[in-house]
Amino acid sequence: QEDRAAGGPASVCYPKRKGAAPQASRSQVEGVRIMSSYTDRVLQLVAEPSYKPRTLKSLSRHFQVDPEDYPAFRAEVKGLIREGKLEIGRDKTLSKPEIAGAIVGLFRRSAKGFGFVRPHGLPGKADQIYIPPEACGDASSGDEVAVRIVKKARREGMNDEGRIVQIVARATGAFVGTYLEEAGAGYVKVDGTTFHDLIYVGDPGAKGAKPGDRVVLELVRYPSARVEGEGVVTEILGERGAPGVDTLTVIRALNIPDVFPESVLDEARQLAREFNGEDVAGREDLRDVLTVTIDPATARDFDDAISLSRDENGHWSLGVHIADVSHFVRPGSEIDDAARKRGTSVYLPDRVIPMLPEILSNSLASLQADHVRYTVSAFLDFTPEGVLTAKRFARTAIRVDHRFAYEQAFAVMRDPAGGHEGVAPNVVKMVVDMLELAMILRRRRFARGALELSLPEVEIELDEHGKVSGAHLASHDESHQ
Repeated sequence: QEDRAAGGPASVCYPKRKGAAPQASRSQVEGVRIMSSYTDRVLQLVAEPSYKPRTLKSLSRHFQVDPEDYPAFRAEVKGLIREGKLEIGRDKTLSKPEIAGAIVGLFRRSAKGFGFVRPHGLPGKADQIYIPPEACGDASSGDEVAVRIVKKARREGMNDEGRIVQIVARATGAFVGTYLEEAGAGYVKVDGTTFHDLIYVGDPGAKGAKPGDRVVLELVRYPSARVEGEGVVTEILGERGAPGVDTLTVIRALNIPDVFPESVLDEARQLAREFNGEDVAGREDLRDVLTVTIDPATARDFDDAISLSRDENGHWSLGVHIADVSHFVRPGSEIDDAARKRGTSVYLPDRVIPMLPEILSNSLASLQADHVRYTVSAFLDFTPEGVLTAKRFARTAIRVDHRFAYEQAFAVMRDPAGGHEGVAPNVVKMVVDMLELAMILRRRRFARGALELSLPEVEIELDEHGKVSGAHLASHDESHQ
């Protein structure tokens, strides 16, 4: 009512939070919600291909707006004009803004409400366009937007000022935040600076959430300077600080897909049924060649293996064997499509979200010890001084004889004569030879001017409940080199 009396927009769409004006009655709130729905209906109408520009009065007749509600309707439409979502012509008709000639780029919003748009292809800070809070509309960080310049920079080093005229593509509709309750309603405080204000999610206890819970929110209405945001709680991640909740928060906040469609899993299961490791037709058979892997102790998949021999003249023959994932991932398959969308596996402190279903990434395409696996191999011949003399490539089949963790491999390198349980003498000899060749090649690289960037890497320590218990710098010894 205060907004209407002041001639401003009807921006009160939901119950007021603590510290605001007295809460409206339920009927008043519902009435304002009905009015606010005209915003979406107007935008849908002007976006239709058959729409012909209309005046404000004509629009009100089209929507059969009650005379009593006309001032609020007019305020809603004027708000859309201010936000750049509607354009008003010389003849007072309203239409969808033309983005021809507008600048398209990525929007980032600050905690204070204003933001910047970085135009595509212009990476410099000076090229960014400043967007004041009232000109941001309902854009959120990461959205691709169209911008019109409204004020050129007055001096060098300042940014042009613009207003967002259209959301070209939303970055996401799902966000992570903390659920809370105020004045008899449920809200979510979204993490980061994406949204300055709380997002209304309905009556208390939405989807069984309790104050302080970490939740996933899907927006129904993006907030703007005039209208509060509205969303729906789609998932409860758990209580703040509970084991595993932080990891889930990262997964949901970055929209990392952690579940494969059933069609992808079915295709992977079919590949598993068809796989016969003893069928090496068309492949070079290396199953009897001594082969090892060296990976972190916590590794869940094994991508590469090594074999090495040396003749009586000291010449080296090195085999580097990479898991032949392409045998299983055929172009255009369901698995290929899913992998392209994921792009990579994601490594988190307590888990891996694989690019491929685990029946492949942790089994058939993982170079597990004592199992026949398909690989693509590079065979490299070196002189005793480490000069490359020959190379060739082949599709192969190998059987890994020993799986090393870095720590175990390093112990063998430091003390070859010591007793290393479970490590055969021929494996010990090959590990020692591997170290010798690695150091020869390393010295040659540095002699040619190679740089070594020793950047410390921090590893997170988790207790048995999955809570962070500490951190340490990762080692980088000869076994890694």
